[in-house]
Amino acid sequence: MKVSKILYITLLFGLTCFFSCKDDDDMFRSSSSPKNISELILESPNLSILSGALAQVGLDSTLSSTTTYTVFAPNNSAFGDSDITSLTDEVLENVLLNHVLSTVTADYTGAMETGYLTTLATGPDDNNISFFTNAESDLVFNGVASLVDNAFDLGATNGIIHTVDAVLMPPTVVDHVMANPDYSSLASAIEIAGLSETLSISDPANENYPYTLFAPNNTAFEALMAQVNGAFGWASLTDIPVEVLQQILLYHVVSGANTLAADADGSTQTSMQGDSFSISGTVVDDASYNNGEIVLADIQGINGVVHGVNKVLLPEEVFQSILSATLNIVERSNDRGFTTFLEAVEKVGLTNNLSTDELTAFAPNNDAFVGLFAAINNFESLADFDTPEELSTLTDLINYHLHAGSLMASQLTDGGTISTLYGDDITADLSGENARLLPSFGDAIPSTISMANIGANNGVIHEINRVLIPEALLSALGIETGEGGLCPVGDPSMVFFDWDANGPWWGNVVTENMAALSIDGSSYGRANFQTGGTGWQDLFWRNDAGTFNGAAAVGSNLSNYSLKFDLNVIEPMTDGMVRIRFNDADGVDAFYDWAPWNDTGEPFTTDGWETIEIPLSVLGVPDFSLVDAEFGMAFEGADVLLNFAIDNVRFDTPGCGGPDPIDDTSLVFFDWDANGPWWGNVVAENDVSLSLDGSAYGRANFQTGGDGWQDLFWRNDAGTFNGASTVGSNLSGYVLKFDINTLEPLTAGMFRIRFNDSDGVDAFYDWAPWNDTGEAFDTEGGWTTVSIPCSILGVPDFSLVDAEFGMAFEGADVLLNFAIDNVRFEAL
Repeated sequence: MKVSKILYITLLFGLTCFFSCKDDDDMFRSSSSPKNISELILESPNLSILSGALAQVGLDSTLSSTTTYTVFAPNNSAFGDSDITSLTDEVLENVLLNHVLSTVTADYTGAMETGYLTTLATGPDDNNISFFTNAESDLVFNGVASLVDNAFDLGATNGIIHTVDAVLMPPTVVDHVMANPDYSSLASAIEIAGLSETLSISDPANENYPYTLFAPNNTAFEALMAQVNGAFGWASLTDIPVEVLQQILLYHVVSGANTLAADADGSTQTSMQGDSFSISGTVVDDASYNNGEIVLADIQGINGVVHGVNKVLLPEEVFQSILSATLNIVERSNDRGFTTFLEAVEKVGLTNNLSTDELTAFAPNNDAFVGLFAAINNFESLADFDTPEELSTLTDLINYHLHAGSLMASQLTDGGTISTLYGDDITADLSGENARLLPSFGDAIPSTISMANIGANNGVIHEINRVLIPEALLSALGIETGEGGLCPVGDPSMVFFDWDANGPWWGNVVTENMAALSIDGSSYGRANFQTGGTGWQDLFWRNDAGTFNGAAAVGSNLSNYSLKFDLNVIEPMTDGMVRIRFNDADGVDAFYDWAPWNDTGEPFTTDGWETIEIPLSVLGVPDFSLVDAEFGMAFEGADVLLNFAIDNVRFDTPGCGGPDPIDDTSLVFFDWDANGPWWGNVVAENDVSLSLDGSAYGRANFQTGGDGWQDLFWRNDAGTFNGASTVGSNLSGYVLKFDINTLEPLTAGMFRIRFNDSDGVDAFYDWAPWNDTGEAFDTEGGWTTVSIPCSILGVPDFSLVDAEFGMAFEGADVLLNFAIDNVRFEAL
């Protein structure tokens, strides 16, 4: 036994010497022999007050023993904020013991996790006091103390020392609540209700001492706020009358008892508020219809014990007042003014369901429906849904906004899916400042949750600013998606088969160029042969990574690109499958089978040329830049006639046409949100039927009144010229882009784009494509992206622009009626 102990001490000392850094030696002077905790503290000049206090109450001998301890040692500066001279030796000893954990092995900071341990200090009934470590970022202990740099993980023969910057007074039940961020709402409520002092009483002679606090966590308070918001319109804790908040909080406190969770089982507890609640196991039964549960037990303080619960417990009077005032989802939606949503609900016979079933309603506001009818072709208003088939479509659309059960905003997860009564899912996007919802129609503009957690007595409502549209309803609603047509090639450098410069090296798809078939007058690939069996038939292939255009650019960025190819089916395709292959010779050899006829049960044909789009994420290739062997297509599985033309096999951005996505938001310098102009006639607007992404944009709608200069949008502060220093003189590497939606075609005059270096080049560029083409510039009711190479703008170095930058209009008396957004630089 002695040998084992000597070996342990030797190993412990060796490890602490290995992990200690040189700076520690300045605080704990090294010596030739190992030291115990008391000796190390005594030798440290920065711990002299602690050393004296330990000696005063005789704990220096305790910390010299062979028992293993972890000591959180307040330095002398820490004691400057705490007066210990007035404490009795008994109280001082308990304060010091609150810094000491008895452990089996040394508690190094690198292994510390968020949670509770117990100290040697004691509270009511001699229960050891709990100690909370928050390891979410920098370590914080009991919510008040942090590590002192270069003075922690200091090994001794009987444990380890961590120097901290605050004295860890034994925590009250209020201190415990304040220390744990999962209970921050309760901490705020206690302060607002003025109960901090009451619940911090630590005098055993007080009639209320000690306390048992059932502490609701933040999720519980979020649910409460939804309830009282629905009942009374209270949106925050400060909106709740103080007397009501006091009633609620005191209902969670039992005075005169330090009741541990095991002893509470099977009991009825009478609260300081006066009403009672019962506990069975971990279930807490209050006056409301829904029970709570103890989720954190026996957090001991100096004046009582805390048990975390997952529900705000409600006394009878408060619950009955909420119950009598709370509206159901239909009534609450009417109260919030969602009249178009309710009209649709009534039209399809769902009013009773939304009045009685427990649901979460993602309720589009009235503006959202205005945007819907502006975007779809088959219906102009709810009145147009009148046939049984059309009413079925509307029913599906409404059910896509309903989730079975109550789903609070805090329960949404970034990228998580939300099930709906319709059957298709919605995806939550929490990456930005405001939560957004992404429907299964991938090209839809996300819907922003304008107001979350609107309470109702049968669920919860989240107001949204756009109607959510599932993929399967596109045709019924009349939404143009670009599918079934030909998409332009976004970037020619990403085309890797085109039967011109990028021809295959082998395969049965041969080069052809018939004027009647060619897309653009150039060559394409043509298959026109009987497969003669079910075996493998090469279509087109290469096996040189150097000719795999776009692969390096795409790499593993699968979500931002699609595989596209243009196809003209001359004989319908009915059987077999196209085998798409991308082979990394020393990695993944990926195959993807494209056979839409097998999925639909219908022959696959095209009305002329159509663009086929396949998400990269389904192709099985983790990183296209690693493909270094065969890539291309084959056919297998049927004896059929293959008669089709194919062209422009490429990587491209998802979707077909429309505005370009923003590659780098830090390069946007006008967007009418955070980056608005300082002067000019293009004003900020956010019409849901026009907005590109749900945010504001710039709107011009005025007659110029002559051919003179008209300011559109300007600033003159280089500090707000986002991207200018990034672009600098690298003109060939960047383009200027802006998104524009012409509500009236542009036919005359010119946009004057200016970038002014006050002591250098004052550059003007005139953008007027209508003058070049002789045709009106018209985006035909949608957004498009204009791209201008930086090399032709006349600016030698954008980082030198320090005066006016922006746009004006000049040269014609015309009506300017357009929307503009996202004026930006973008890398090529």
